[in-house]
Amino acid sequence: MTPRYHTKEIASYLAKQKNICVLLGSATPDLGTYYKAQKGEIGLLELTKRANKASLPKVEIIDLRQELEQGNKTMISSRLYEEIEKNLYHKKQTILFLNHRGFSSFVMCRECGTTIKCKNCNITLTYHAKGQKLKCHYCGHEETLIKECPECCSKNIKHFGAGTQKLEEQIKQLFPGATTIRMDIDTVTKKNSHEEILNTFKNEKIDILIGTQMVIKGHHFPNVTLVGVIAADSSLNIDDFRANEKTFQILTQVARKSRKRKRARNSNCTNL
Repeated sequence: MTPRYHTKEIASYLAKQKNICVLLGSATPDLGTYYKAQKGEIGLLELTKRANKASLPKVEIIDLRQELEQGNKTMISSRLYEEIEKNLYHKKQTILFLNHRGFSSFVMCRECGTTIKCKNCNITLTYHAKGQKLKCHYCGHEETLIKECPECCSKNIKHFGAGTQKLEEQIKQLFPGATTIRMDIDTVTKKNSHEEILNTFKNEKIDILIGTQMVIKGHHFPNVTLVGVIAADSSLNIDDFRANEKTFQILTQVARKSRKRKRARNSNCTNL
C-alpha cells in the first residue's frame, strides 16, 4: 500500500534522528544485515541455544513425483498423511503451511494457452472458490470467473495450481473427522480476526491450522507437534533474486514451530 517503505530503513533513520539504538531480531537474518554484522558495521549478538534447550525437529523431504507415480494425486504425501493420522489419534495439533492463498494459482484456456491476467498489473489472477471470483493479489482487482476464453472463445477453461482454500478442501476430504481452521489474507479481513483465529486454534484445540506465512511468525503453540510444508520448493521460482534466501528463511522459521523431533515436508518438484 502507498506510501511504500522499508520498515528497517525507517527504523534506522529514526534511530539516527533520536540518537537511540535499534535492535534487529531474527532467527534467519538477511544476508545484507548479517554481512554488515560480520564486517563490524553493526553489532552482533547471538543466541546459541533454543528456549528450554530444545533441539530443532527432524526434517523429512518427500518428493511428490514419486507419490504421483504411485497414484497419489493429492497435495498430501502418504508420509505426511500417516503423521497427521498419528497426531489426530494422540490429540496433538498440526500446522500445514502453503505460501499461496486462494483455490488455484491461475486460470488458463486449454485450447490456446491464454492465462487470465489482471487488467491493471498484467499478472495472472487467482481463482477463489468462494464467490467464484478471480482476484489480483497485488492491486485488489476482482472479476467473475470466466466461462469462455476471451481470445479463442473456447469453453475449455481450467484452473491450475493450488492455494490454501484447495488444501483445506482436500484435508476435509482426507480427514472428515478433524477440525480445521484457515488463516490467510482472505480470512483475516475483519478487525482482530488474526488474533481470534490463533486463539481459537490454541484454546479450542482445533486439530489442523492451514495457512500462509502469517501462521509462522512469532506464535507459540505447545501442542503443535507436526508441521507440513506443501510444495516447499515453489517459492524458489518467484521473480526475486533473493528467492533462494527467502525460501531458506521461510522453511527454517516454519520448522521451529514444531515441538516434536519430526516434520514431514512435501517437495513438489514436478509442479513448480
